[in-house]
Amino acid sequence: MKSYRFSMLLITLLLLLLFYPFLDHFELTGLTMLLNAFTSLILLSSVYAVGDNRRQMVIALAIILPALVLGWANPFFQVKEIQVIADMLMVAAFVFVAFHILGYALRRGRVDMEKIAAAVCVYLLLGVIWHDLYAIVDALIPESFNSALLTKNHFIYFSFITLSTLGYGDITPVNGPAQALAYTEALVGQLYLTILVARLVGLHIAYTGPDCSDDA
Repeated sequence: MKSYRFSMLLITLLLLLLFYPFLDHFELTGLTMLLNAFTSLILLSSVYAVGDNRRQMVIALAIILPALVLGWANPFFQVKEIQVIADMLMVAAFVFVAFHILGYALRRGRVDMEKIAAAVCVYLLLGVIWHDLYAIVDALIPESFNSALLTKNHFIYFSFITLSTLGYGDITPVNGPAQALAYTEALVGQLYLTILVARLVGLHIAYTGPDCSDDA
């Protein structure tokens, strides 16, 4: 088992969430390139995180590498179809990664910091996945959201606000597909936290008692 692999992925995800708004707000030169660099770092950290065996790593790379290539190519071509395909590949890559990390977070064994980091990574990856889903819907169905000035850069904010069910109301979905994504994300976010806490508490009790064992 690779040490600190989930902690490393968690750090890259937190860096994206912390620095992304400032990069966007100050309209720094090369913003798209910086965001692509963050995304590439997250995806490569994801490969490392799920690389328990050669098969998993090969599958992860087969999904992630095309997503990276298209993501870096899109700023130069500015073609909507390329961006949509890149976002779809991103969704597939992050879903694959989140699924395998979730398996680690919820499986039997003592609850340690890596297991907690893995569980938090899945929650943050849910927000990233829905960010790309919102971008896909908005690209395929223009004006799916209420703001005419809305760009893809706003969807990371909207996604995490929806995932945490804060719902400030400054951005709202206005058609069926966008609304379905929004309420599905809210439901998944709440159910995930409920199930996660129950499972981790159960594991902690099972594996920290005087008679605990890894075969419990």
